[in-house]
Amino acid sequence: MKEAELSTVGKLCYVLRRINIHPMYLLGPIALSILTAAFDGIGLGLLIPILTGFREKNFQFIIDAPYIGPVMQFLPDSILADDRALFGILLSGFVAIIIMKNCLRYCTVVSVAFFNQRCLHHLRKTLFSRFMSFGKLFFDTTNIGHHATLLTEFAGQALRPVQAVDRLMNAMFSLVVYLSIMVAISWRLTLFSLPLFVLLYFMIRSMILSIKKVSRAITEQGSALGKKSVEILSTMTLVKSYRTEKMEQQLYTEISDKKSKLDLKTRMLQGMILPMQEIMTLLAAMVIFAGTLYFFGREQIASGPAIVVYFYVIINASHKFGALSGFRSTLAVSSGPLDEVIKMFDDQDKFAVEDGPEEFQGLCTAIECRDLSFSYDEDRTVLSDISFSIEKGKMTAIVGPTGAGKSTIINLLMRFYDCPPNSIFIDGNDIRSFTLDSYLAHVAIVSQETLLLSDSLRNNIAYGLEDISDKKIEDVVDRARLSEFVSKLPKGLDTLIGDRGVMLSGGEKQRVSIARALLKGAEILILDEATSSLDSKTEKQIQEAINEAVNGRTAIVIAHRLSTIKHADKIIALKDGKLAEEGTLDELLEEKGVFYALWQEQKF
Repeated sequence: MKEAELSTVGKLCYVLRRINIHPMYLLGPIALSILTAAFDGIGLGLLIPILTGFREKNFQFIIDAPYIGPVMQFLPDSILADDRALFGILLSGFVAIIIMKNCLRYCTVVSVAFFNQRCLHHLRKTLFSRFMSFGKLFFDTTNIGHHATLLTEFAGQALRPVQAVDRLMNAMFSLVVYLSIMVAISWRLTLFSLPLFVLLYFMIRSMILSIKKVSRAITEQGSALGKKSVEILSTMTLVKSYRTEKMEQQLYTEISDKKSKLDLKTRMLQGMILPMQEIMTLLAAMVIFAGTLYFFGREQIASGPAIVVYFYVIINASHKFGALSGFRSTLAVSSGPLDEVIKMFDDQDKFAVEDGPEEFQGLCTAIECRDLSFSYDEDRTVLSDISFSIEKGKMTAIVGPTGAGKSTIINLLMRFYDCPPNSIFIDGNDIRSFTLDSYLAHVAIVSQETLLLSDSLRNNIAYGLEDISDKKIEDVVDRARLSEFVSKLPKGLDTLIGDRGVMLSGGEKQRVSIARALLKGAEILILDEATSSLDSKTEKQIQEAINEAVNGRTAIVIAHRLSTIKHADKIIALKDGKLAEEGTLDELLEEKGVFYALWQEQKF
């Protein structure tokens, strides 16, 4: 194999190591492939005495024949003296060996199929686990459609060489057996035949390189197709409202058309290998036959039946050589998807938030930000030297114009993003020192964007919690002002709410999110624009539920409607990523600064 092919094999081995698949699992298929090749060779070897016996009309010669003669000596003399009996034994042995060869071949295919499915299962599972470990910032800066395509398509395409490894092993071991048979029949003829395979190698080599280049282009178009599919299906309301169905259809068609043409080109290149191989084999066989007569004249280099078997072996050998070439083309096709899979094993730009060593036991005094600065990249600073404290058991509101950094602070407090060391403290301890599980068990969030699953209302409210009684769920449903709504549903809490909660209104979604937070019972409650999408009546109901929920808890509120934070113990005003001012409502109104300007904007 060329360096590029070896590189692809190396990448494949790397992926198998990452998913904890040991090469020892292939020992069984390898052993079966060796036995298959051996039985194939024995069967071909038996053809020579069978054909010779037919030509001579006498099978007595096999008693003294090499290889098979010593085996025949174990038979009774009565059978050895009977031509028909010898023919029957030879034929029966040939049939039995062919049956055994095919049984072993089937077992090889099944064992490799099992190995391949095991690899694919572990790869998908490992990739999904990797996605779960990446930080939120990774998903903010990448495309979900590409990730979906990676899990559903690229993972399987990357492991295609594993699926074809049985054909590779069968071809390799069979070629060894065939070469041995060819040398045993005539080493001179074999030496004359070898250029056939050299010629085949160089003709196929150029096509393999072309397939590899096309593979990378196919991977790019496949990713683009996945991105477009998820993007449009998830923003169908936008498409419908702007009547861009035809435009999106045209864009999708163009991407799909490019991918289809590349797929066709790959199939054409792969499909060319076998016909070219058979034509070359036929022409080479004619050249070998003519050359044999010319160079060796009428010299008896082998018996007639042996020559027949020899040419049959050459044809089979060329097919096996084609299988080797086919494996190389499979490596080329899988190179693009394999590169995409390997990218997911690289920790660079994955923004993973690491666990700390300590267990968080609960908030005792306060959460503090000390000279907190945060940047998404070198060119975009979101927060700059912000310092403030959030006291336990009190409501702290964070306000500011769009882009001031409010949501970024919430993302840092929720550990969605990893904050710089020694910038956020809980009871004097760096927030990074706590394990994520122990810390987030004490935190609940109600966000402006309510995230719901295509499941029952009950399972959405109890998401992430175990052994929750119906009484507790009914209690939070009542506290979130959902009881009347639930009573009208056909199956109550067991009603399916559709993809992303499409069956619910905006206000109903928010109340489900609030019920979920209430059910968690966390002591730190984060409300990120929790009432921004509600009408006045619903907002009043939700505000009552929120007031009840924050009672006795540490509440952090991001509010668009400033009227909802009148009772906040502290208000923190941000502007351009910096702390502008902080204090109570009356204090900030008296200062007539950033908060006062925002308040005046909403006054009417």
